[in-house]
Amino acid sequence: MTGVHMTDTLDRDDVARTLDREHAEARAQAEARRQERAALAEDGAEAPAPRRGWRDFREAQHFQHAYLSIGPAQGALLYMLARAAGARRIVEFGSSFGISTLYLAAAAEDNDGHVIGSEYYANKREHALANLRDAGLAQRAEIRLGDALETLGDVTDPVDFVFLDGDKSLYLPVLECLLPSLAPGAWMVADNLDHFDETPGDFRHEILRDPRFTSRLIPVGRGMFSVSRHRG
Repeated sequence: MTGVHMTDTLDRDDVARTLDREHAEARAQAEARRQERAALAEDGAEAPAPRRGWRDFREAQHFQHAYLSIGPAQGALLYMLARAAGARRIVEFGSSFGISTLYLAAAAEDNDGHVIGSEYYANKREHALANLRDAGLAQRAEIRLGDALETLGDVTDPVDFVFLDGDKSLYLPVLECLLPSLAPGAWMVADNLDHFDETPGDFRHEILRDPRFTSRLIPVGRGMFSVSRHRG
């Protein structure tokens, strides 16, 4: 029996090569910071503890140059979810250096869709755009520069898929901003759900109880996704 061949852009050489390079850079940066903390400890100096909570994303010294990216396992899941959803209009909050954007743009290539990303720092946006060009996916994504509550405020077309991976305190405001544009049955994925303590008012607590969505928490890689479907 002859089947219809499905295109898997994630396996394309230019995409795989770009992702491999960026994941390697992210790992190298994390290892360099680990060694720096270890060296400080050996010298008796008090190393700054790794922080993952509510630091303001405008703290440029930390956030402007940090990868803070998803890993390969998370990226593969993100790609497959967007593919399975048939997502053609994808919105990303927090593009950073563009690793997650590459996975989403690969899904958009396969679904004949488009990604709208948002990034606060200009250097990160330029790096992400260069990655998209290297991967041959520049035509599938745009990345808007600035505060996401402003840059994503005019998204009006039906949105099929949302990925939240920016400043954690903005997850709920960004989602509320996009809610009027969500298509019935749209998917919403958020990273770093293990960073929330599930107290009333935080994203983890609210999304699991929001009657507008069906949601589940999925541990993947070294983190945790929430995967939600808009009841619409």
